[in-house]
Amino acid sequence: MSQKQTVIIFGATGKTGTSVVNGLIDSHKFNVVAAVRPASKEKPEVEQLKSRGVEIRHIDIETVDDSTVDALRGVDVVISTAYYTTIPAQKQLADAAKKAGVKRFIPNDWATPCIRGIRKFYDDKGAIQDYIREIGLGYTFIDVGLWHQAIFPPPDKSQEQYPGQFERSRIIYGDGHVKSAFTDLRDIGTFVARIVDDPRTLNQYVFVWGEEATKRQILDITEKARNIKIVPTVVSPADAEKQLASARAAGGISQILFEYEYSWWVRGDNIIENAKKPEYGGALDARELYPDIKPRTMIDYARSFYSNSS
Repeated sequence: MSQKQTVIIFGATGKTGTSVVNGLIDSHKFNVVAAVRPASKEKPEVEQLKSRGVEIRHIDIETVDDSTVDALRGVDVVISTAYYTTIPAQKQLADAAKKAGVKRFIPNDWATPCIRGIRKFYDDKGAIQDYIREIGLGYTFIDVGLWHQAIFPPPDKSQEQYPGQFERSRIIYGDGHVKSAFTDLRDIGTFVARIVDDPRTLNQYVFVWGEEATKRQILDITEKARNIKIVPTVVSPADAEKQLASARAAGGISQILFEYEYSWWVRGDNIIENAKKPEYGGALDARELYPDIKPRTMIDYARSFYSNSS
């Protein structure tokens, strides 16, 4: 029997991190370690990880030093799913991983395909990818499309997954027939466990997705699941361009969110056909790599979500 790989996750108690931890544990193929800030070591979420057999190592991703290198020794794979403000700190973390002998580094991508120059946040993540390649550290870059959990209109604002979701989820840009790719958050970890254990994915970009749909199809699913009629807000392409300019002028989270919307629903970047193109990174298709994994469907998620939200 081959020795289990040791995988350490930064951001293990977040939404993506939780899915990744679940997938790794359920596979029974890895020694799972969570990197936890010293200030967070007593949190209930950390205690829960311990109770599941996850080893805890006290590392602050934003204060990388020689002790970080020591903490990463013996680790085969580093996975970052930490909060988005820690994106720049991954350069120092990659340096520490390289010194510690880590074989594969999976940075904090977990989003949607694009090309450079469209989304500043994508470019910021791209700079980390460039650096990882530059220092010769083994890597896998993973995008996952949009979550099922974030695309359906919440019944009320209290159930938003991100700021403005209640209003944004009811907006259609143009004719509403631009497709995007989607993945159930719970399926991400299942795919990641396979990707990490697969030599074919080393030094590759992998796109995880379940299905593709247009905004009109999403609203149609919503109407059927809730037995209601939704009147969408229609935004013309010209108005979308104006909103994009305003968001970029405002900067910050406004820019991040609207550049995503523009990429998904106006440009149509977020589809597997694009992800495979060289200019998008030349992704491997996770569904082709692992055809035995059956992703959860959007319609099944919607039925469950709305039945539990009523």
